[in-house]
Amino acid sequence: MPKIASKGRLKRWVALSLGIAVLVGWLAYASIFVHRIHRGRPEVLTPEVKQLAEQEYKEEWFAIFQNGLRAGYSHTRLRPERDGYALHEELFLRLDFLDEIQDVFSTIEAQLAPDFSVRSFAFRLQAGLISFRLNGRVDDGQLTLVSTMAGQEQSQQLPLSQPIYLGSGMKSFVCEQKLQVGNTYRLMLFDPATMSRTAVPVHVEARETIRVRSRNLEAYRVVTEFHGIKLRTWISPYGELLKEEGFLGMTMVRTDGEDALRSLTEATAAELVREAAVVPDRAIGKPRKLTRVRLRIKGITGDDWDLTGGRQWWNKDELTIVRESVQEIPSVSIPWNRSEMARDLQPDLLIQSDTREIREQAAAIVDGERDGLRATVLLSDWVYDYLEKRPTLSIPNALEVYKRRAGDCNEHSVLFAALARAVGIPTRIAAGLVYVDGRFFYHAWNEVFVGEWVAVDSLMNQVPADPTHVRLVIGNLDRQVQLVRVIGRLRIQVLEYE
Repeated sequence: MPKIASKGRLKRWVALSLGIAVLVGWLAYASIFVHRIHRGRPEVLTPEVKQLAEQEYKEEWFAIFQNGLRAGYSHTRLRPERDGYALHEELFLRLDFLDEIQDVFSTIEAQLAPDFSVRSFAFRLQAGLISFRLNGRVDDGQLTLVSTMAGQEQSQQLPLSQPIYLGSGMKSFVCEQKLQVGNTYRLMLFDPATMSRTAVPVHVEARETIRVRSRNLEAYRVVTEFHGIKLRTWISPYGELLKEEGFLGMTMVRTDGEDALRSLTEATAAELVREAAVVPDRAIGKPRKLTRVRLRIKGITGDDWDLTGGRQWWNKDELTIVRESVQEIPSVSIPWNRSEMARDLQPDLLIQSDTREIREQAAAIVDGERDGLRATVLLSDWVYDYLEKRPTLSIPNALEVYKRRAGDCNEHSVLFAALARAVGIPTRIAAGLVYVDGRFFYHAWNEVFVGEWVAVDSLMNQVPADPTHVRLVIGNLDRQVQLVRVIGRLRIQVLEYE
């Protein structure tokens, strides 16, 4: 029998698994807005702009708030060089995952071209004891990425068809333009936290008077669309950021360094899980034992979702999910080596299935078992027993999870994927929602190909996973960040279940 955690602990672990999608959304949002470059122009609206124009480098501080409560700060410094700019950027957020408080720091050191596009960068994310480092360099139309995790380096090359921008560099580019209502700029944003590229439109929507710190100021309202979320910024005609509003009640307010650093001691942890969980119209009884669920889901727009396929059927706004009947799946031997499954068998920067530690551990777990489904059960049992169920807010990677032996659903899913690929089981990561204790929480699990695609949740030790697992996307962080498009927007009606 699968070993499933008690309801209280299960809710805690699953709710915490919202982590990466929302954290990435926060980091990307904050990085888009943390910097503005100010040229020394003949006129200024405020004394701060005049002071900045006289500096050799440009430095700005912001206090970050969520729903009016201080949650962190950001700091950027941009220094002109002979042929471009040197950028330093740091971000601090205090986050609350159901009463688990975690401080998250990220930093970027970058070299930018004269148009603020990326030449090279070094990104670091620190959350508790977990550290993620990513270096990048652009040469001859190619971006080379080198990640350092668990003391090992992994590299990857991405072809580029146009310049890429970090969030701060993108906004610096826009602020250097002569802003006019109706202007639209479309730049390629690169997000180090997800190693993803996104075409981001920036539109100058209106010019208006706003009140900031007891002053009436003229400003352009600039709208940036990031994964379907509209982020609004008010910028003076001289490049001074005045006000901004965005993701999950998040705002950023310009301030000085002394005030911004108060966040280190005074910040109230920003609540993410309760903000994002979806409460359906009625409760679902005994969700772990169900074989079929039918839901009406409102708030999903666009076509770039993985709602249909395998055990899921999507028709307009109705989703039917059926738990796989593994008894009816014909036996498949592993290792699987057909070319059509190559992508789901290969290692990558976060799923290091080719390392010696992972390969040896995977072989020991399956112990010669060649039936794909039985090997999957052995792997799920082992991951469930091996990992301490602990909230972990960072970029998950299999090798570090294996060494630290702890994590929530993100860590379970990357470690399971690495072990399964290492023994020749095609495996991918699914992300979406799961129903626990009256709510749908954001969650990640796996799918394995053992003759058919079967959902596997090693955090719950379910093979196959129950049908309240609502798959929205398939893929790594560059796909999972798409979840920010629907967070806070979904409405779920339970039509039937059995």
